[in-house]
Amino acid sequence: MDESQLPADKSENEPALRPNPETLRSLGQKLAKDFTTYETDRRIAELRWAQNLRQFLGQYDPAVLSKIPDDRSKAYPKLTRVKCVSMVSRLMNLLFPSSEKNWGVEASPVPNLTVNDLQTVLDGLQKDPNTEITDEVITNAVNEFAAKRAKCLETEIEDQLTELGGAKMVGYIALCRKVLMSGVLYGMGVLKGPMARSRKQRRWRLDQATNKVVPVDEIILVPQYEFVPIWDYYPDMSAKYLHQMDGQFQRIVMSRVQVRKLANNSEFMGATIKKYLTEHQTGNYKQKQHESELKSMGVAVNTSLTDGRKYEIIVWDGGLSGHYLKGCGIAVPEDRLADMMQAVIWIMDGLVIRATLNPWSILGEDDPISSFHQFVFEEDDTSLVGNGLPFVMRDSQLSVAATARMTLDNAGAICGPQVEANEALLKQGTDIGSIHAYKVWPRDDESPSTLAYPAIRVLQFESHVDELMKVNTMFREFADQETFVGPATGGDMPSEPLRTATGASMFMGKEALPFKDVVRNFDTFTESVIGSLILFNKYFNAKEAIKGDFQPIARGSTSLIAKEVRGLGYDNLAATLTPEEKLYVDHRKLLRERIAVRDMDQSVMVDDAEAKRREDAQAAQAAQTSKQQTELITAEIRKTLAEAVKNLTAADTNDAKGAAATYNAVMAGLEKGVTPTDVARAKAGDHHLPEGVMTKMEIDAQKKEPAAPAKSTKKAKK
Repeated sequence: MDESQLPADKSENEPALRPNPETLRSLGQKLAKDFTTYETDRRIAELRWAQNLRQFLGQYDPAVLSKIPDDRSKAYPKLTRVKCVSMVSRLMNLLFPSSEKNWGVEASPVPNLTVNDLQTVLDGLQKDPNTEITDEVITNAVNEFAAKRAKCLETEIEDQLTELGGAKMVGYIALCRKVLMSGVLYGMGVLKGPMARSRKQRRWRLDQATNKVVPVDEIILVPQYEFVPIWDYYPDMSAKYLHQMDGQFQRIVMSRVQVRKLANNSEFMGATIKKYLTEHQTGNYKQKQHESELKSMGVAVNTSLTDGRKYEIIVWDGGLSGHYLKGCGIAVPEDRLADMMQAVIWIMDGLVIRATLNPWSILGEDDPISSFHQFVFEEDDTSLVGNGLPFVMRDSQLSVAATARMTLDNAGAICGPQVEANEALLKQGTDIGSIHAYKVWPRDDESPSTLAYPAIRVLQFESHVDELMKVNTMFREFADQETFVGPATGGDMPSEPLRTATGASMFMGKEALPFKDVVRNFDTFTESVIGSLILFNKYFNAKEAIKGDFQPIARGSTSLIAKEVRGLGYDNLAATLTPEEKLYVDHRKLLRERIAVRDMDQSVMVDDAEAKRREDAQAAQAAQTSKQQTELITAEIRKTLAEAVKNLTAADTNDAKGAAATYNAVMAGLEKGVTPTDVARAKAGDHHLPEGVMTKMEIDAQKKEPAAPAKSTKKAKK
């Protein structure tokens, strides 16, 4: 931990009284003794963590390795690593999709607004003279006001989560992956924060002199979190639940330069630090037992010891008597001297170098939030720190490794050349301990009775490789059942259950059920982290638009766990909608949900204006096409009837005239939208027909009208 990770606002935490040296010495010795107790209580958990890590790396425990002969196989199939990596990948995919968040901020069911905010709401209601101000109207307005503030705070926190890791710019997702990996591997993952750090940000303000908006640089406080390795975290193992702990220790190893920087921070007792560094040119760090075990597992086994070059600092975060705090220079009311108060104490080699109250206690929070946020992979009544995935499948992993060794040993040794050597028939001094290619076996025996005997005789034994492979497969299936990370959840999807949408929905829903408990455990961790960020912005963010009464919401187990099932459901709905049902469905919203559930970017969809333009263009094109088809059909009918009328010109005038009347009537009916039913009604003499359509009687009457006299081209004779 460097200086940038310490709270930036130091004025509120400066000691109000002069510290008492005797009290500081007594407190340092007490916490050092308590740390030794916590360390001893954690030793059993450390042994299990070391076993889990060896299992993940594919290494045998020393006790198991010592029983395997040197000439036997030491193969170790890394089944545990596959399960752990698959579990972390699956959880990351569920909890952090690209289109959704696994958290949110909502206003409290009954928002508790400040006097100024409530007055703002009432003033807004009174501006409308037509609004009758009742309790219901005021309640709705308050809820709407609080919901807008919650949305603004959610956006602010989303921006803060992208840069939580300090100078390395580690985002929230990267930190959570470390927490998840620690939880899956060891049983618990720990995140510490928020700690305030200062950052320069450019904003804008109205210049009163020039009445112009100008950019300005200002220093703001932003939250920062850090991942705490499980090996450096010492909880109160005597507690049954995490919220019942008296406190927790964190062990920090620093260089001399880093410790010297602490002396320049006003929150630390600089004189004590400088004096200790002067008197101790070498550090006080000594390698712990678990560190030696970890070192032997990796490539650092040949590195030199760092004892004497580093400094070890122990941080206590938990309850402490008011008498101790007053002796540390912290102002404590007389009526609370006997109370246990939440404090943060730093000690180095039994010397107190920093003492302060819990930051949230200083800020006035009645129920302070702990600076440590824990994710427990699998809760266990026998262990406060839970169980990791390697511990769950340990027997199956060791059985798979044992069958693999037996298979290789049998295939390489029993199936290889097994010989029986008669030393009496061989030359004295012949090496019979090794058999290899092109070896010559000298023989020194001239007895006639033994000349027919072979000096070397090959023996055959059964290897039982097939039986061992079946046993190996059986224990692999056990591991699938124990960890619920099988072919479906690990990526190898069977094809038969997914042949239909219904089968796939049922299959995926069944396979996703075991993950819900893990996601619910992570939801508890999420609520703790987001809740601390809400408090941070309450006290350290000056924006008025984010102030209010809020609560954190974790959405992991409710909306993200079943997204595969939801996706299949959306596809099934879109494929089975009937034309009548499509009239009642918003197809744009349905498409948006189908895109979101597949973790695709919503930018692939056009905006509302472009969608409206395309819909209008499509409707105009459809209308134009329909009009063209109608005109084409009408032209074809006219052409056909015209040819029919032309064929009737050879008939007498009355018949031709009747055919022309029939043709005109048919064409008029088609142009008016007459259907075959209308034609039948016309034949029956129905007069209630579309305008312009003649009945059969009218057509017949038109046929019987006398023809007009033909005009003579000759002048009449007088």
